[in-house]
Amino acid sequence: MFAPGDLGTVRGVWRPRSARALEATVQRLDDVFDLTYSSAFNPLHRTGTLAALFLTIALGTGVYLLVMYDIARPYGSVLAIQNDVLLGRWMRALHRYASDAAVVAVVLHVLRLLVQGKTWGPRTLAWVTGVLLAGMMLLSAVTGFVLVWDRFGQALAVAGAKMLRVLPLFPEPPDRAFVGEAPMPAQFFFMNLFLHVAVPLGMVAFLWMHTARLARAAWFPERRVSAGVVIGFVALAVVWPAPLPAPADLLALPGRVPTDWFYAFWLPLASAAPGSALTVAILSTTLLLGVPWLLRPWRRDLPAPAVSDPDLCEGCEQCLNDCPYDAIEMVVGKHPEIHPLLAQVQADRCTSCGLCAASCASLAIGPPGRTGRDQLAAARHLVASHPDAAGHPLLIVCENNGGLAQRLRRGFGRQPDIAWFSVDCAGALHPGTVSYLGRHFGGTVIVACPPQNCLYRHGASLAEARILGGRRPSIQGRIAALPVRFLNASLAEWADVVAAIDGVKRQTGSAPTRPRRGGRRAVAVAVSAGLLALVAGGSRWPQGADPDHAVLRLGWRLAGQVRERCRDLTAEELAARPVHMRRPRECVREPLAYELTATVDGAVVARRRVHAPGLRGDRPLSVEEDLAVPPGDHAVTVRFVPEAAADEAKSLTFEGTARFEQGRVVLITHDGGRLVTRPQQR
Repeated sequence: MFAPGDLGTVRGVWRPRSARALEATVQRLDDVFDLTYSSAFNPLHRTGTLAALFLTIALGTGVYLLVMYDIARPYGSVLAIQNDVLLGRWMRALHRYASDAAVVAVVLHVLRLLVQGKTWGPRTLAWVTGVLLAGMMLLSAVTGFVLVWDRFGQALAVAGAKMLRVLPLFPEPPDRAFVGEAPMPAQFFFMNLFLHVAVPLGMVAFLWMHTARLARAAWFPERRVSAGVVIGFVALAVVWPAPLPAPADLLALPGRVPTDWFYAFWLPLASAAPGSALTVAILSTTLLLGVPWLLRPWRRDLPAPAVSDPDLCEGCEQCLNDCPYDAIEMVVGKHPEIHPLLAQVQADRCTSCGLCAASCASLAIGPPGRTGRDQLAAARHLVASHPDAAGHPLLIVCENNGGLAQRLRRGFGRQPDIAWFSVDCAGALHPGTVSYLGRHFGGTVIVACPPQNCLYRHGASLAEARILGGRRPSIQGRIAALPVRFLNASLAEWADVVAAIDGVKRQTGSAPTRPRRGGRRAVAVAVSAGLLALVAGGSRWPQGADPDHAVLRLGWRLAGQVRERCRDLTAEELAARPVHMRRPRECVREPLAYELTATVDGAVVARRRVHAPGLRGDRPLSVEEDLAVPPGDHAVTVRFVPEAAADEAKSLTFEGTARFEQGRVVLITHDGGRLVTRPQQR
């Protein structure tokens, strides 16, 4: 039996230990979806392209919604869209469900990248731009929900403004706009509409950067998968329209509101503790952006990039055509009179996948120790260790094929009548090696990964094209005449692999029998319907609770509250100053701090010191306070007085009886020179 270590199995792969715990979870999900859809159509193998497809659907439907939207009557225009059963209702639902599904696809895409170790080195640009794309997607979605201006959009806007208030970047607290003094102006919705449109357009540029280092990058899944996804989501949008909560009311508590959890997962924490939510957001973003450096292997563990032998390279450009990462460029050859071009590897782009080693007819390129020459030497060693090789079948396995390689090793690796030959990736398997082994062994079965789940992108597809299709450097018809079988399979398709191996062992030459799968299509439809229902459910699952109390809201802005202190300068002080600064009297303006006290039925419900915000303490005083009050009529007293006496300072007071209704807000605000209530109370 050939020992896999002789070939240097998976020396081109490095996975962080912190991500290995996720590998079993991802593998189990793959197995379930492989059983349901088959490995050829498993949606989990297409999370990146599915995310792009979902965002494209959202962009296309968003054009229609943009035309129908009116910033002068935000909720009314959305309500008109919702009432248009023939077009508007399902277009809005499709826009929302596609946006939600994009979040699921992105999360699964990130998990797969972590498990496969695709976060550092040449993939740093893709990872960083991917994190930025996810942030832009979240921003665009939140502004879209705010544009509806229903109770859910109101909750998002208020929570986001409270988080921004923690940052000392604004001349006035951002959440001050939502106290309820006046309806939200059209400028607010125009700003959100601008961001909702501009951010997705910027995402197109970032998506190009995200795939800039990939050769032959695919932005969308193949047609059959794309068609199935579009049909499924259109059906969901027609059958189960998106929810539309009650219109926003700044003088009402949102209560229990249908919530899109895919984009509002942060809302409970932000509503309860805005500072903590902002801290978590900053730390999470920093951590994600730092993943390429945090999970980068030590220098001793770095896989070596491929190298090209200038004396052997014939400049055929096949390695250039096959490299999935654009890591090879053609330069002037060492012997231009014989071979004008020479393949040169760009080390900063090379992932050490070894696919170039299988593309070179002259065996001139590949990672150190994993070139075509090394592979052919290992094959000769295997044949030499089996004097009666013609009477034995050979099993060639991709070691990165999830749990299938491990199960094959347990099931067949120790059988003395089966020879074993493993490779990092089937795409690194040189056709010359396959031809050599196929001539010496009685039958050969090559088990490769599903094409869409290959660790090195095009590895499985290139292997199939070289072995079965005669792609260079394979010689047309040579391998086809040998007892060689090629199989793309996953662990869930174990029966197919066993059937192929048994067929070779029997040397019948017949194609492996495939198990009956007449019920797979029905199961796939049922599972798809369940997944679509989960998307729709996550888009509307209620959040919060209906309030059993009312709220007394204190909200006003008071500018120019300062105290001026003046003193006469002595003759010595005047003499020490420049001539142009010699003023006999010096005055200093000091911002005043205020004492806020609020009582309900004689009981103090709020007492705090209010000082001017800003680094220099020169910004207007701002009060935003929400106080829970039982429903009913209550005597309310509010005093807002300066701590120090000053002629210019204003003292504000309110005394009166207010009626508090359950779930409603009574606002006390500043109207000129006095405090008044909104709505007006008796």
